[in-house]
Amino acid sequence: MIEKLFLQILNMSIVGGIVILFILVSRLFLKRVPKIFSYVLWSVALLRLLVPFSFESMLSLIPINPQPISNEILYVPQTNIGEISGQEITINPPLVMAQVPETVNTIQTMISICAMLWIAGVLVLLIYSLFTFYRLKRRLASAAHEKDNIYISNEIDMPFVLGLVRPKIYLPVSLSEAERDYIILHEQTHIKRLDHVFRIIGYFALLIHWFNPLVWIAFHVSNKDMEMSCDESVIKAFGDRVKRDYSTSLLTLATGRRNLGVTPLAFGEGDTKGRVKNVMNYKKPMFWVIIIALIFVIVLSFGLLANPKGDAFTVEEYAELYVQQVIEEYENAEYQSFKVVDHKITSLEKIAVFEDILNDSIELWLLEYRLKPDDINNVMLAGGMNEVDGWITEDSSMGKPVMVLSYDNKKYEHLGIIWTGEMGETLSGKEIALRQFLESQGNLPHEIFAGKHALVKFRLSTGETCQAFLSKPIRQTDDGIWCIERWMDGNGLIYYNDPLVDSTLSEYYADLQEQCDQGHHPWLLDPSQVAMDFIYRTLGQSQDSGTIELIDDATVEDFLQTPLSIYIGYISNFGDSYPDMFHFDPIEWITLDDTERMQELGIKPQDMPNGYYIHNPREDNFSFAVNEDTEYIYIDWRNDLYSTKDKDEFIQYLNDYYDEDNKVPFWIETKGGYVISIKEQALN
Repeated sequence: MIEKLFLQILNMSIVGGIVILFILVSRLFLKRVPKIFSYVLWSVALLRLLVPFSFESMLSLIPINPQPISNEILYVPQTNIGEISGQEITINPPLVMAQVPETVNTIQTMISICAMLWIAGVLVLLIYSLFTFYRLKRRLASAAHEKDNIYISNEIDMPFVLGLVRPKIYLPVSLSEAERDYIILHEQTHIKRLDHVFRIIGYFALLIHWFNPLVWIAFHVSNKDMEMSCDESVIKAFGDRVKRDYSTSLLTLATGRRNLGVTPLAFGEGDTKGRVKNVMNYKKPMFWVIIIALIFVIVLSFGLLANPKGDAFTVEEYAELYVQQVIEEYENAEYQSFKVVDHKITSLEKIAVFEDILNDSIELWLLEYRLKPDDINNVMLAGGMNEVDGWITEDSSMGKPVMVLSYDNKKYEHLGIIWTGEMGETLSGKEIALRQFLESQGNLPHEIFAGKHALVKFRLSTGETCQAFLSKPIRQTDDGIWCIERWMDGNGLIYYNDPLVDSTLSEYYADLQEQCDQGHHPWLLDPSQVAMDFIYRTLGQSQDSGTIELIDDATVEDFLQTPLSIYIGYISNFGDSYPDMFHFDPIEWITLDDTERMQELGIKPQDMPNGYYIHNPREDNFSFAVNEDTEYIYIDWRNDLYSTKDKDEFIQYLNDYYDEDNKVPFWIETKGGYVISIKEQALN
């Protein structure tokens, strides 16, 4: 995922920028020592910019979390998720979701845009550097081979090294014989120290961190330190007598110099003024200065390479913290009047591990504990609480608590609590409960399998419209099977489809895919057939391909739109029990066009003198709720349709014209559990 990669690069760039600032300040203290020490320090910045992991130490100099921007911001919840108490969740838990606001994905959208801009910047710099390299190679095509890896060219004004595996030294024809020895030594020192390799690596770091101005500064300053340290090697080899001639050569070469362009495979001289000044001031340092500088660089490198040591808790410590939190909640509850004088953890068991849901592995730990109250008689046992020998058990109406812990680099992080009642006994049930929890926390998108999706809308026998979200769990090609991830009822409640198997979802569907490849279950390749099988086997409803609506290339956002349900039936008891609710007895409204249904029920056209037939073999009273936006449409005294949003006016109409002996059906439109409109059906 490009957004995850970009966030990883951004985190590395932030930490790398801090390291660069440390090195820039440290260079001030290394001003009087050989530049090789400053040059070595830049390797620390290079590692921080390119390696996404490190070790932890109390001696770390990094003042921030090495992952300052969490990947969690990629998964901003795409809906307003209602809070559901443990008592409200069933074995196949629903997740209440509102419609997706238009601006809810602002952060994720911004990250996606920034990631695209980042990729574009990398490509632009890469193309430009390749172009300049190609142009330079053309200029050097006429270079004459002198000896070994040394070439002479009249197309250049400065010496430089070009190449990676077999680097070559290119010299301008303007160099005098006296200058050649120490200029060649300078370039050979580059090759001996593998500066041409580190230059490539440094340029690669610049490419991927092009948006960070500190990296550009580091690239420039590290090149200066590299060149100056090579200059010092030349002076050390030839002695102080060549300082003046060497400086003169640098000045001569700098005059009228043509820029080579941003070409990582070729690098030459730079910052002539600083280099000349460094050459003239260079003196062989005393031994004790070298030792102090070496210790300083080693200590600083260690501190900058190490990550700060986090507060790592063990599983047992997290369990203890949770129990203490429960104790505090009990003692602060208004309906309880007892103090906990003792507690004990009776069992702590790892019941599942999931390696590929998040970047870190996720572990589920079943926790059992007991609480000792000061007076058991003051304890109000509620919500599934039990008492055993004067101790309060940890049981609730949703079972026992299960700690959700992420595990990375030998460190646990507590993410929250789920309950045994949410997950059932199978591994697939545990995974679904975990995924629901992580989605509700915003740590996962509202899909289990990325890739192609389809949406199926269908009606239940009760009249409500439901929809199922289908995915391709294994392959995105035509020979990949489909599965039902989750489905939504007419009230907007979402239910996960649990296959109830003792394996992970990926393993289960991989096995089905293998069976399908061997010629078994070919219907799994057809999303309509998969949907009908789910509707029949799981929901106990009969459907055929003509009664479902299949939407190809659907998205999660499409699925999260609550479907519109349409019913027809009789209204009664409006406002009797609750002011905004009524009872509803659904019927089947059959017209002359419904020939198949007429044949099933044995209805003849002569039984339908007015063109319709009401089938209502038994009375089923549902309850529906209205709100201030509900529209009421009924037939007024002029036999015209009248519309109002005045609930009391509609109730008065019902009381005036209809009773048990004088019924008329109404069409009901609902969405998200509320009635949108009520419309009277004319009977003549």
